[in-house]
Amino acid sequence: MIAVISVLAMPFRGALTRPLVFPAPNYRFTPALPGGKIVTARTSRIAYGYYAKAGQKLVVLFHGNGEVMGSMQGIAELLLREGYSVLMTEYPGYGFAAEYPVSEQNIYEDTAALLKLMREAYNHTAKDTILWGFSLGTGVATEMAAQKLGEKLILMAPFTSAPDTAAHHFFSLARHLVVDVFNNKAKAPLIEMATLIVHGSADSVIPVSMGQELSTLFRSNELIIVPNADHNDLLARLTPGHWQKILRFVRAA
Repeated sequence: MIAVISVLAMPFRGALTRPLVFPAPNYRFTPALPGGKIVTARTSRIAYGYYAKAGQKLVVLFHGNGEVMGSMQGIAELLLREGYSVLMTEYPGYGFAAEYPVSEQNIYEDTAALLKLMREAYNHTAKDTILWGFSLGTGVATEMAAQKLGEKLILMAPFTSAPDTAAHHFFSLARHLVVDVFNNKAKAPLIEMATLIVHGSADSVIPVSMGQELSTLFRSNELIIVPNADHNDLLARLTPGHWQKILRFVRAA
């Protein structure tokens, strides 16, 4: 019966799965950082981000699927204090870009346009750029790394792919209904840059086994397992020791 339902649902995959993959909150949140401002870039849409300058090194923050760019403000504040410029990216369909249709490809296009803006208007080259994603944002960060748009990659609570995650939560054939794949495990072996993976041992949304699997696929990586951390409290459960390891990774040549 499940197989029959899956076949019948194939023509409607996007309508069925996108609300689950992209449960965008119905609000926008303007970050408030010293010297920060909304920035925009053009694709077939307007791509929105929030940029604050502190140094030549730039950390680009990619939020989770139930968040908006301002949700990353806490990490951004910490990085600014450490002397790093930050860019928080908004996805089409979210926050300031809520009027636009959301899809994997649209997210990639808008994010790449914002990174181009960082190079052309603010002189942050790929060698100056650290790509930092949480949850869904790990799929965006990994794609930007595959496009060689950064020098380091930080993945917090990453998934192997969206179909794998669907199969984990629902049933095996559900993987075939997902149209926005975010195939991190296929891209990982092609990425040469240093990669840090941080995952909670008790993650009930994206199992820690996915982070562990990815850690075997990237060519150069470190792995931090945070004891007893679930998905949405991962940041809250990071100890000062964990933050020291993360910042050491960010600073390393």
